[in-house]
Amino acid sequence: MLLNPLLNSDNFRKGFLIDEELMAGVSEDSSAPGTFIAFVMRHTTGEYLGYQPFTELDVALRSINQIPRSWIYEATSACGGGNCGEGGGCSVEEGKACAGSACTSRICEK
Repeated sequence: MLLNPLLNSDNFRKGFLIDEELMAGVSEDSSAPGTFIAFVMRHTTGEYLGYQPFTELDVALRSINQIPRSWIYEATSACGGGNCGEGGGCSVEEGKACAGSACTSRICEK
């Protein structure tokens, strides 16, 4: 069991794991509710190296976290360029960006 998994139930919707060659993550299958897709791809080419559906989120996350690579977590939700998502944590004043902040709603967390 991993003590501190990089990808977990709190962050899998907001980012993915990446290293110098590959990218990996888990996404919900919009065409099959309750199904989670674990994937690995070469980010330089877009080539999928692995794509596996799971009915349990924890199993999908474990399948990615157990891949022995020097992963770092890369958030996809950010306020850079004044773009904010909806949900809980980011806001920009008109004309101001909050690049480098955690951004999941309309209030910036610096």
